[in-house]
Order: sequence, then structure tokens, then C-alpha cells
Amino acid sequence: MSGTIAAEAAVDRRAFWLRKLHSLSGLVPVGAFMCVHLFENHSAVHGPKAFGETVTKIDQTPFLVGIEVFGIWIPILFHAIFGMVIVFEAKPNVTAHPYGRNWLYVMQRVSGVVAFAYIVFHFANFRWRRQEFLQAPYADVAETLANPWVLGFYVVGIAACVFHLANGIQGFLFSWGVTVGPRAKRLAGLASAGFGVALFALGMRALFAFVNL
Repeated sequence: MSGTIAAEAAVDRRAFWLRKLHSLSGLVPVGAFMCVHLFENHSAVHGPKAFGETVTKIDQTPFLVGIEVFGIWIPILFHAIFGMVIVFEAKPNVTAHPYGRNWLYVMQRVSGVVAFAYIVFHFANFRWRRQEFLQAPYADVAETLANPWVLGFYVVGIAACVFHLANGIQGFLFSWGVTVGPRAKRLAGLASAGFGVALFALGMRALFAFVNL
């Protein structure tokens, strides 16, 4: 019996630390990378030349492949795969208790699924066909976004990524014991919402810099 209890305790500890690591990876490096990526894409508002120079600068970064694999893709895959586990274990109760926090609980999981689909689509569109993209970065993005369905999916995808990060910050602060009281949670919620609005505005400005309406 004691062996069973010890084994269950070990599983619980493992799940606890995996959730902690999942929360941390969503903020650093995944969330941080998204913020930097949107900021870099924002250079498109200054025209094709400025965006092309940004892309060239990124492409010439030392050890770029290693940085991408170990600093971006492995953390994203871990966050996504373990996130799917959390999604399937979720027990939403918004029908019985339609409170704001319960809706945020559901939307965090829905936005995570949409965000992962968007990231895969974005990777296939540009990083997978890297050489073609590097020949004329601005024109390549503009041509891709000329399809209204693709543009619409990018708007939804960026919104999902930004919401997932902004709302996830609240969860990170709570799970790591930074916000413990009602006032601290409320302030964290307001700050996260403001951050999300600002980041989404940045993302939309960058996105529509490629679109000729």
C-alpha cells in the first residue's frame, strides 16, 4: 500500500512540475519570442526595404538554426503537446457557472488550439519555404495575404496567440505565487488585458502593412 501511495505521490509531483514548466515556457521563451517576432514584422510599416533589411538581419544571426531549434521550436512543441494534454483533461463548467473566470478558463484552451494551428500554418507558409521567401520577403508576404481567407485566418491566429499569452500571464503569476490576494489578481488582470490590447494593435499594424486595401 505504501508503495502505491509513493508512486502516486511521484506522479503528482511530476505533473505539478510539468505544469509549472508549461506555464513558464509559455512566457519564456515562447511568449517572449512572439513579442519580438511581431515587433520585427512591424518594420513592414516602413516599407518593403525596411522589412527586407529586418529579414536579412535575422537570417544572418549567428547560430540561427540552433537558436530556432532549441530556443523556439522545442519549447513551442513542449508547450503545445502538454497543452493538448491539459485541454483533454479540462473540465469546463461555464454552463453551470457562467462566470468570467470560467469563460477565461475555456477561452485559454480554445485559443491555445487555434494558436497552434496558426503557428503550423505560418511556419508552412514562410519558414518551410525559406529560400523562396528570402528572395523577396515583403512581396512574398503580400502575395500570401492577398487571399482574403488567409488574411482572415492570420487575424484570428494573431488574436488567439495574443489572448493566450496575455491571459496566460495571469495564470503564470498566480501559479508561481506572485499574485495571491484579490487586489493583486485584479491588477494583474487589468495589466494583462492592457498588454494584450497593445500587442494585438502592434500585430494588426504589422499585418496590414502588407495589405493593399
